[in-house]
Amino acid sequence: MKSKKIQVVILLLAAALLVSACGNRANTGADPAEEKADLATNAAIMETTAGGFEPQTVVDATGTELEFPAQVARVACVVSLCVDLLAELGLEPVAIAESGVRTIAIQPEFYGAKGESFASIGGSFFEPNLEDIVTAKPDLVIGLMGIHDALREGLDGVAPIYLANPKSYTDSIALLEAIGKLTGKTAEAKAAGEAFLTKLDDAKQKSPKDKKALIMYGSDVNFAIVTDSGLGGTVLKEVTAYPWRVNDPDEDPYGDGSIQYSLEKLLEQNPDVIFIESYSYSPGTKPLSEQMAELPLWSKLKAVQEGKVIEVRSPVWGDGRGTRSLGILLDESLDYMYPDLF
Repeated sequence: MKSKKIQVVILLLAAALLVSACGNRANTGADPAEEKADLATNAAIMETTAGGFEPQTVVDATGTELEFPAQVARVACVVSLCVDLLAELGLEPVAIAESGVRTIAIQPEFYGAKGESFASIGGSFFEPNLEDIVTAKPDLVIGLMGIHDALREGLDGVAPIYLANPKSYTDSIALLEAIGKLTGKTAEAKAAGEAFLTKLDDAKQKSPKDKKALIMYGSDVNFAIVTDSGLGGTVLKEVTAYPWRVNDPDEDPYGDGSIQYSLEKLLEQNPDVIFIESYSYSPGTKPLSEQMAELPLWSKLKAVQEGKVIEVRSPVWGDGRGTRSLGILLDESLDYMYPDLF
């Protein structure tokens, strides 16, 4: 509100100067053509002042204040969440990391084949190549808190890095709005956030919520689950039975809503549907569902016996973290659980 008042005052002052200038020219017999040119210049100044970018200060997930004196135009992505945000805003990254980040970029719901052409940031997910980031000349780098913190020192004087860590869908919407302001895409951010909330509300009204669902993930049989306070869980608990909770804070020291689990504990709740996010850190690794199938207890689960175990796109379900990815998670899970309703 304060900024709007300042804009109004500036406009009034500019208008007063314009009127004064016109009056002076009338008294001195100034050239009409020159007057017209001056009027156009003043009008352009007024338009820029009224609709231009206002310097922004934002605070990322680490509590670090980041200052942006000018609108952000070039964004480099070292995390999949960044790709999700830019796609929702109708923007393209100037460079992206490889592996899962590239994988989500080429998904049809994001950039499709065009995602192959984005400049590459080499290195690993945990240690992106700093030289590649600098070469891309970004105005902003978006990374993940707890993973990319060390990049801040290396990027000092190059570009600010926004370290994100949304833990609920409301966090994802707030993050989208923050990046929308920095990039001059506030309308697009608002529209995307509202579209997701509308989709979620419609699903809540239609779903019978009588299926007990679970999201589990891992690279081997030492798996973990997403609880109702984890990002995907905050969505699924709205549209189905989702009894998975963090009962002991020590099990979730970072507050991410994900905890290590066991088949014995899984049998106690015995889910109707299991969604699996498989991760591979070496070539030839079997999907998690195939590894779990080798364990005797796995076959005792209701979801396994009824063929209700589905491998999902981990880069989208697990890594996307933004409103577009969460919308896909919502659509795909409901289509699988309630195919006659969705």
